[in-house]
Amino acid sequence: MGRTIIPDVIQEQVIARLPGESTIREAARYMIDHSVGSVLVMDGDTLKGIFTERDALRIFVATRRNPDHTQLSEVMTENLATLSPDDSPEDAERRMVDGNFRHMPVVDANGKVLGVVSQRDLLHGEDAA
Repeated sequence: MGRTIIPDVIQEQVIARLPGESTIREAARYMIDHSVGSVLVMDGDTLKGIFTERDALRIFVATRRNPDHTQLSEVMTENLATLSPDDSPEDAERRMVDGNFRHMPVVDANGKVLGVVSQRDLLHGEDAA
């Protein structure tokens, strides 16, 4: 069997998404409840940013911002690097390593968010080779 491709990784994925008005605590709770390492910050169907476990740790520990009063729109990573569904797993891995990303949204040519690929997804995909 061949190596997993990006559409295989996101095939049955439910997109973890929250609006920018959500608080850090709401995002952390969502990630725990859904066993995900990131949430996309969306305005309707428009991708605005991403908030990850590492972001939560940085905000909670390093800055002491109040997680109940800090909105995702204030602390999310904006201007995201994204993947195309046509990107190879090797290209995705290289871009994630080069950018020090653990999660990257997959966005089609029309700007529609299709899912999120994590480094863990790509590692598990190698098992299929």
